[in-house]
Amino acid sequence: MTANVDYAYDQYLKAHEAQAVPAILRFKEKLKGPSFSYGRFSVPAFYKGYFVSSRQQRLLKRVSSAFSEIMNKTARLYFEEAQMKTHFRLSPEAEELIRIDPGYSRYVVFSRFDALMEGESLKLLEFNSDAPTGASYTDQLESAFLSEELVWPFAGEHHLAASERVQGILSTLLSVYEEFGGYETPQIAIVDWRHAKTAAEFEHMKGHFESKGYKTTIADPRELQYKGGKLYHKGFRVHLIYRCVAFDELVERLDEVQDLLRAYKDKAVCMVNPLRSRLASSKSAFSLLTTPEFDRFFTENENEIKRQHLPWTRCLSAAEDFYGHRKVFLIDFLKDEKETVVLKPSGSSHGARNVAIGRETPDSDWNAVVDRALKEEDWVIQEYVSVPAMTVPEVVNQKLDFIYKKYNFNLLVFGGKYAGGFARLSDESVINVATGGGLMPAIWSDVAPEHFGT
Repeated sequence: MTANVDYAYDQYLKAHEAQAVPAILRFKEKLKGPSFSYGRFSVPAFYKGYFVSSRQQRLLKRVSSAFSEIMNKTARLYFEEAQMKTHFRLSPEAEELIRIDPGYSRYVVFSRFDALMEGESLKLLEFNSDAPTGASYTDQLESAFLSEELVWPFAGEHHLAASERVQGILSTLLSVYEEFGGYETPQIAIVDWRHAKTAAEFEHMKGHFESKGYKTTIADPRELQYKGGKLYHKGFRVHLIYRCVAFDELVERLDEVQDLLRAYKDKAVCMVNPLRSRLASSKSAFSLLTTPEFDRFFTENENEIKRQHLPWTRCLSAAEDFYGHRKVFLIDFLKDEKETVVLKPSGSSHGARNVAIGRETPDSDWNAVVDRALKEEDWVIQEYVSVPAMTVPEVVNQKLDFIYKKYNFNLLVFGGKYAGGFARLSDESVINVATGGGLMPAIWSDVAPEHFGT
């Protein structure tokens, strides 16, 4: 169990407190560098890893593979089942972009499944299958942590194994490029807005890609030029795009990104994720996946894994169908079930903003959220899943201390396979780096539980 390695690590630090206190302080200073910046701030981090047991590792691999197929199948339903279109609630502009054939088979290549994991209980709360982030920050944090002299003996004893998340991105990009029909050594563009808060991630990725022999540029989508059937960024020919800019933001600025979209439509560039990955990223996909009438689109095994790992979810726009076809019943339901449900906007670009957990929201605030959600309709109700907590080391008054943080677990899934993960930590139940949460690398330990005498 993870708890055993976790407990062993805390005990190890306590046994080496004289070394741990200055080490933790130095580590925090080191992470204030530009490599770990998120906008104007540094990503909060801790002198610890989220230790993943062999059994958890097998669970993560199995769930990642299964849900990757489920998400691709869900996205395909938009094209194959006419009656399903209404579930995706797309604007005409968005529909037009979704219809562009990317030139390869997968609808979703890169995903981050945001989950709650405690022991071997794993519940997925969101699919970030549009433009997921976090891999590069996590690689850098993991490298910094495992290179700590104090950590070496513990890492050796517990067989802590690093992941290569950014290398996973590169390998997956190259695999898709090959399927796309690319035959030249690709020149890569990492594409997002010029002032994206995650710019530090892009610099690290660019360095890694170039160290492997692939020339790379970081490009604002507005700076791309399509001429003579080829796409360029300031004279740099682009064959392959790693898309970090969100689909919804491209739709908002269609006039400014026409060269990129024309090159994509003409298959003059291989762009990953494809724009149609947005179909799998909406929280409303959970409503479809947890409604029994849609089980016919999935295999028996897929339906079983959905039941095990997805919380019950419904779109408010369709919720009247489940609660008596009258809005008054829906209002009553949301107020009666306040302790057991969460309300959140459906769109993929909202992050943790506006998420309301019933049991943690005062009645007057909850009523206001309910009113807003019913007016806007593009929200989902989701079954509440309790948020686990873990201890993290801190230095308080020059002494080693341990404080509790709530956490979620984020599975990175590249090309249908688990590619490592990370935990995000916070004092709040709604956890997000953008709202002050911290980051911790998921580090696999292949030591069996009997090692601890349990």
